[in-house]
Amino acid sequence: MEDLFLKQFAEALERSEEICMTDEFRSYQEWDSLAILSLLASIDEEYSVNINSAELEKMKTVGDVCKCVLDKS
Repeated sequence: MEDLFLKQFAEALERSEEICMTDEFRSYQEWDSLAILSLLASIDEEYSVNINSAELEKMKTVGDVCKCVLDKS
């Protein structure tokens, strides 16, 4: 699941560079309000999991987001 999640995370951000679970996603150059909306929509569509902005604000790494998705699935 992790590999698929990383691929989808990169696609949502339109990021060509490699993404790792330990990356702090807010440091990505592509991270902006559109990226946030795209990521949340992608997670909802692919996993039927809703993450709100307050929850996302508490997360630091890509792995944190993945864990939240797994916990809510």
